[in-house]
Amino acid sequence: MRDIRSLREKLGWTQDRLAEYLGVDRSSVSRMENGQPPSGPVERLLSVLKKEAAQ
Repeated sequence: MRDIRSLREKLGWTQDRLAEYLGVDRSSVSRMENGQPPSGPVERLLSVLKKEAAQ
């Protein structure tokens, strides 16, 4: 889900802010931006963010 970086940038958020929202470490955000797929609750929260950013 490499579009995590573009979503984060569209929102104007730092990796730290996205990590706080998702309840994960900043390093986890970095890994997801570099190809590690999100799972479970993180994936659901990212879906919510995508919908909000599209409006």
